[in-house]
Amino acid sequence: CQTVLRKALKSSPNESTNDLWRATSNHTNIQYDAYNSTKEVLKDFRSGHENKLLNQLTSQGSFFCSVTKFALPQLSKVWSVAQSKLPKNIYNFTIRYINNSLPTRKNLNRWAISSNSDCSFCLSPETLLHIVAGCQFYLDRFTWRHNSVLNFLAHQLQTVDGSTLYADLNGFKSPSILTGDTYRPDLLLSCSNGSLYVVELTTGYETNLKNNVKRKKDKYRELLRQL
Repeated sequence: CQTVLRKALKSSPNESTNDLWRATSNHTNIQYDAYNSTKEVLKDFRSGHENKLLNQLTSQGSFFCSVTKFALPQLSKVWSVAQSKLPKNIYNFTIRYINNSLPTRKNLNRWAISSNSDCSFCLSPETLLHIVAGCQFYLDRFTWRHNSVLNFLAHQLQTVDGSTLYADLNGFKSPSILTGDTYRPDLLLSCSNGSLYVVELTTGYETNLKNNVKRKKDKYRELLRQL
């Protein structure tokens, strides 16, 4: 009976069952192998499945991986507090965004719900990254999102005492007054003590944070040297 069962383990189409056969294929009686109980067997194989899933779900952890790597600890706490105060529907959306479980066409295809993973506008794979920062048909929306955040920052910085704010927005003095047209950062804050702060905003995808920081530094390196 045991021989028949072991043949079934070996020929099973299930990969985990094959693993069980390989783990006990050294001619050791299966009743006296490395496991002392069925719970240990289940725990071991469950752990193997979890590790396999973690290796496959790389994009699901990209948000907090990037945030913890490149953001200040206090800013991570600010994000957590702010997120918890969001309306329920928006909170749920942010959770699904962070875990890349929104119904993008790429995800629907991965979940075997749709046979097509292409963007309906440009026919590129419709990943979350593509929707958030990649599709050329969404450029106007990307600009609107960027300017909305910039407008909020500008109004907050206006309250700094003894300072002059320049912002690349309607209704504000243009940064080009000080920098010229070659360099035009999003915000310039000139303080009464002679300090001049250059603020450049990017609202790209989290996994591009490091690349965006490098790109912005390279772009304004000469301006900072002149200032």
